[in-house]
Amino acid sequence: MAPNAGERIARMQADGVLTPSQAAMLRDSLGARLSSATPDGGPRRQWLAWTIAAAGLVAVLAALAMVVASGPDGAAVQDVATSLNQPGGHGQMNKTLSAALVVALLLVVPLLAWAWLHNALVSKEERVFEAWAQTESTFQRRADLIPALVDTVSRYLKHESDTLIGVTKQRAAVAERLAGAVDDLLQADKRSADILGQQGRKVIETDDAMAALHQAQTSVGRTMQTLLAVAEDYPELRSADQFLELQAQIEGTENRINVARMRFNQTVRAYNGAIRKFPGSLVAGAGNFRRKGYFRSDEEARDAVELDFD
Repeated sequence: MAPNAGERIARMQADGVLTPSQAAMLRDSLGARLSSATPDGGPRRQWLAWTIAAAGLVAVLAALAMVVASGPDGAAVQDVATSLNQPGGHGQMNKTLSAALVVALLLVVPLLAWAWLHNALVSKEERVFEAWAQTESTFQRRADLIPALVDTVSRYLKHESDTLIGVTKQRAAVAERLAGAVDDLLQADKRSADILGQQGRKVIETDDAMAALHQAQTSVGRTMQTLLAVAEDYPELRSADQFLELQAQIEGTENRINVARMRFNQTVRAYNGAIRKFPGSLVAGAGNFRRKGYFRSDEEARDAVELDFD
């Protein structure tokens, strides 16, 4: 967790803006997200293709040496003119070169095709990882806005609690709803951060993990929407410059998340199709290329969360 974020949370807790439990949830979610940002460090597979190609070249050279060594009379000098002048005759050198070319074609062409398919799958998988990194970046952008939103709302709530003596019960009930919305947002953010922190990039390997992440991210969006909706009952809070700026940034972030998800699904579709089609499926099986999971929205969350700021 960045030092400035930790200091800010500690200051908010010391000022009474956050309760100890809220501060702990915020620290846990920030720590889990930072740990998920560390790359898995999986080994690159391109070296395998080059190893196969190098082994193929060695095999071709060995086969060529065997063909030359197996010629008649070993290193005897050949009378090319005599052999070429005989009916149907041809030089022994021509037979040697022909055999060498046949061996080369039988070995090198399949190896080159294998290496090309392998590298093509690697490129597609790297594009999937790149798209996932962009998606994680948009998630991180929204998560970065949560502490600022919680800070703004919590400080207003503290001000309200200090000045609400003798105020109507209805207004006090709205304040409780706002405080509850803050707790729900922190809990949803922590659940999402825990999934990314525990699985990292492995989350894209299965549909179940992606579904769990999608559900957690949807919960974050909905609780954030609820918080902003409850804040409408506080004209002073809604008219504050910082709150208005946060609203605009949240709206833009939700749109970017939706775009990032669609781009991620497009790259996953291209990659999954490549590893299932022949002959890519042969290379994928030997190279341990695995199918990636999609973002699958439910009926209530097919689009980005719409936030009403009016």
